[in-house]
Amino acid sequence: MTARCTARIWIFGFLATAALGLLGGLAVGAQQKEKPDEQRERDAFEREVATGSTLPIARARLTAFFDSRLIPLWKNADGTSPRWQEMGPSVIQHSWGGMDNAGRTSMIAISPADARVLYLAAASGGIWKSVDEGKNWKPIGDHLASLSVGAITVDPFHPEIVYAGLGEPHYSLDSFHGAGFLRSLDGGQTWDLLASDVFMDYTFSRIVPNPSRPGFLYAATSRGVFRSLDYGATWVQLLKGPATDLLLDPRSPSILIASIGLPWGSPTNGLYKSTDAGASWIKLARDLPTDPMTLGRIQMDQCAAYPNVIYASLYGKGASLVGLYKSADFGENWLRMPNAPSYAGGQAWYDNCIAVCPTNPNVIFVGGFSTFRSMDGGETWEDNTRSYSGGRVHPDHHSLTFSLTNPKTLYLCTDGGAFRSRNLGETWESVSNGLGTVQFQSVDVHPTDDKIAYGGTQDNGTNKFTGSTAWTNIFLGDGGTTHVNWKDPNVVYTEYVNLTILKSKDAGQNWDGATDGIDPTEGKLFYAPFVLDPNDPDTLIAGAQKVYRTTDAANHWSAISPILGARVSAVTVAPNLSKVIYAGTSDGRVWVTPDTGKQWFEITKGLPKGYVGDICVDPRNARHVYVALSGWSPNRIWKSLDAGGTWKNVSDGLPDMPIQALSLDPRHPDTVFIGTSIGVFASKQGGGRWVRYGAGLPNVPVFSIVANKQTDWLTVGTHGRGAWRVKLPQ
Repeated sequence: MTARCTARIWIFGFLATAALGLLGGLAVGAQQKEKPDEQRERDAFEREVATGSTLPIARARLTAFFDSRLIPLWKNADGTSPRWQEMGPSVIQHSWGGMDNAGRTSMIAISPADARVLYLAAASGGIWKSVDEGKNWKPIGDHLASLSVGAITVDPFHPEIVYAGLGEPHYSLDSFHGAGFLRSLDGGQTWDLLASDVFMDYTFSRIVPNPSRPGFLYAATSRGVFRSLDYGATWVQLLKGPATDLLLDPRSPSILIASIGLPWGSPTNGLYKSTDAGASWIKLARDLPTDPMTLGRIQMDQCAAYPNVIYASLYGKGASLVGLYKSADFGENWLRMPNAPSYAGGQAWYDNCIAVCPTNPNVIFVGGFSTFRSMDGGETWEDNTRSYSGGRVHPDHHSLTFSLTNPKTLYLCTDGGAFRSRNLGETWESVSNGLGTVQFQSVDVHPTDDKIAYGGTQDNGTNKFTGSTAWTNIFLGDGGTTHVNWKDPNVVYTEYVNLTILKSKDAGQNWDGATDGIDPTEGKLFYAPFVLDPNDPDTLIAGAQKVYRTTDAANHWSAISPILGARVSAVTVAPNLSKVIYAGTSDGRVWVTPDTGKQWFEITKGLPKGYVGDICVDPRNARHVYVALSGWSPNRIWKSLDAGGTWKNVSDGLPDMPIQALSLDPRHPDTVFIGTSIGVFASKQGGGRWVRYGAGLPNVPVFSIVANKQTDWLTVGTHGRGAWRVKLPQ
């Protein structure tokens, strides 16, 4: 039997848009748009997850990363350290529209020396390189200080020099902020982390080299526009405010236009122009909206052959399109395009991009929930990718990049990986093969067959592993908590969002709703917890505001608790005594029932404040329990030997960081594994004296851990680099 401590709470907001009508038993592959307030629900979820943070997140994460390097690796009896193996997905096959997908991507940069050489910035999966136009990809920065990358570009004078800005600029709460500026002098083989003192906690929207002066760079960041004169080593600020885009006049590179676009409105929002390399700026007002508080995120692009022709997309703070504007004189005068589509729907703050054909200023692409195209300078438009109208390209589009050598070729970065069109959008193909950038919320494994696993992901649904790093999509939309019945592994449970539980009896081929009896009006986390009873897999426990239980394989549920707090964030069943159930809440309360819900006792006293991320019970004694807390603060894991009567801090030796997942070694339960925002750690003594477990795992948040006694594997789901596994201690 697989040992599970499975109340996994998968951290950070997830801005997918592939929703399914689940309870009606829709077939896999159904596509419809999510309800309008779903993105707000995701962010509300993340605010709860951050409960208990007392440290600045970006700085705390960087400090934890460097501190963790000083912690020794686990050593087996023979002196060796176990090594992690990548499970994938290197690609998700047969996903949205039948296309191959990957995880969320931010931007693609093309080498000016060789158009076959591409560099890709992943949202939380690091930097990737292809030397064959995206046919294959390889990671080139798994162990950088941060794998959240917002912008990337190649030096126009020295194409072996690559620049990347850390911090994803898409404003979701799993758009992790960065820790500085990266520079590689050898095509991505090695990287230097620069200017962390300047860019700590920033995100990057664009990096713009000066085409006339080597080493002269501009950067648009969440705190303003910056300039470097020394290949990114040092920077000075030129303009304050959240800079969402930046353009340069290549004929006169001292002339710049920057967009300041806080999505929720700001007195500084608008377009700014400088004619002296950023020393001074004027706010552009002619023919543009006059009230900056009505404006939100702003994106721009220009035609390379006619760089005076600029298009600017101005969305409002309510995420409605204020207008798409065109200038033929580099910003002096503007014309509003009356027929522009509202291409980003209600989430322009998240997915919003624009690109102009490098040789024809009348060919324009705008991307949001789908990508629209105009071939006549904005007079008429068509939904080009039809991402919600039967098209094959995954929705939620973040950047569009034209080829430097072929003006008909452009690349598109989405929540589902990277795509390419070679004919100005007439047809699209996936170029995601090899991109191991999937953002897992949860993984679970077959009890005896180590070639089968399942996992729920951000905006890429629930997917199945069958021994190859190429996984297969088995359910679209967002994928949350996932579990396999350990007696009958053909029975698989997964979750869409808000505790919308689905059940398959044929290993993921078909799904039915499994929420009968759970109050649909009751508050639930966006990714809500549920677990299988380790003593009876037909008994499941789930958390909304109350705790629910089913004893008939999810055919019907009943509430077994009162409201326990804000919303239940973790549940688990004692492996040796099913009537003992523990629950934790998003507002930091912990409860236990000794009698299957007849009585509940709050056992929070002695614990610090914090969102309860996971709970795990020793299989030998139902009174021995571990609680993991989220939030960037000290003391995130606690242990009780008396069912929560008293608590002991067992965090000694760990950096101050959130702990998202817990598991015990099923053969040696005093060995504890924890999944954190910077990897996996283990203790041989029931907590304390922690060591890093396994070599080779990328520097990425771990959201899920499963230890399997039968197959001898410890499997984790990461948020940005897919699933990995390592042998349990020998």
